[in-house]
Amino acid sequence: MNRGRQQSAKRRFKTGQWVQYDGMYSNDWGDDLLLVQGDLFPAHPQMGETHWFYSGPAVHYDHKSPKSNGHYIGY
Repeated sequence: MNRGRQQSAKRRFKTGQWVQYDGMYSNDWGDDLLLVQGDLFPAHPQMGETHWFYSGPAVHYDHKSPKSNGHYIGY
């Protein structure tokens, strides 16, 4: 984790602020949301404005297929 993300992990972000780092964010109400750089932190649908905390990096699912020589491994 780079220095900027370490600092953002300790910060609270308000509804309406710009997202600086891609990742998972949690709000005061326990909701988790994947946000990317350039998004705005949204308001909670029922509770309105809230604070957001950086929970961790986004998970990338762009891994290689489990195929070996055109067949699934184990088949």
